[in-house]
Amino acid sequence: MTAETQAAQAEQGRARLRKEDARLVTGQTNWTDNIVLPGMLHMAFARSPMAHARITSVDLSAARALPGVIAAFSGADFADEQGSLPCAWPVTPDIVIPAHPSMAVDEVRYVGEAVAVVVARDRYTAADAAALVDVSYEPLPPVLDMRTALEEGSPKVHEAGNKSFEWNFANGDLNAAFRDAPVVIERTYRQQRLIPSAMEPRAVVASCVSDEVTVWSSTQIPHVVRVMLALVTGIPEQSIRVIAPDVGGGFGSKLQMTAEEVLAVLIARKLGRPVKWTESRSEGNMTVHHGRDQWQRLRIAADRDGCAACRWTCSPTWAPT
Repeated sequence: MTAETQAAQAEQGRARLRKEDARLVTGQTNWTDNIVLPGMLHMAFARSPMAHARITSVDLSAARALPGVIAAFSGADFADEQGSLPCAWPVTPDIVIPAHPSMAVDEVRYVGEAVAVVVARDRYTAADAAALVDVSYEPLPPVLDMRTALEEGSPKVHEAGNKSFEWNFANGDLNAAFRDAPVVIERTYRQQRLIPSAMEPRAVVASCVSDEVTVWSSTQIPHVVRVMLALVTGIPEQSIRVIAPDVGGGFGSKLQMTAEEVLAVLIARKLGRPVKWTESRSEGNMTVHHGRDQWQRLRIAADRDGCAACRWTCSPTWAPT
């Protein structure tokens, strides 16, 4: 018997056939919002219309009285167990990470922050009941511009202040480069805030059976969500399973663990029944992770021939006079 050894083919330049097309074009995909479990309930959130305010009262009585509503909760109902959404990337050792509860308890700090949740037999009843939640607010000064946020006397979004971290990255003799450069350009730019809008909105389904938790989520990071859910809820990681079904786009908006994922687990555990939440487009515009706006002050040192590093052609007329 002789063995034939086939020479390995080079990978670079080879065409890769798509594997998912047949399911996509024949409607056999399984989105999170398609998932239906026995006895499943639906969640809807009442959200803050204010950028910064103190919560003085939350009245859930009208929402609870609506036929088809199973339960309604305020942030205070979960204050002892919802923990704080973790920061997955502590950029510097001294970074300031304020507490971020999944549902506001005493104070709201952005438009769209959840202040109450309604659980009902169907999503439309849940949405109608969420609109009946009566929340009273005491307005507080908001911070609308990151430049003024750092000024002395600016209103504080968090008690620890408005500055999270400062990261300095330097390479080489920067002072010498600017001192000896024939062309120095300095400009200030503003990059606008962006709202990712994936074809599929965010969605989550949670089921708790005995001590086992299963979460289906339209997420780009199921393994990270599993770890973070364990950290926030105290449920052992080996007792949590996170499944990412087909995901209809993300553009970075599904690269984080979200408040709704935490609350879905807590509510499913409290009620003993699976729950689902699918965001509306208006919710997504308010609460999906935005591409943050930036103020950038750029100072570039270059030769007369141009700056090869950034591929700008530097006109001599831009040189300091």
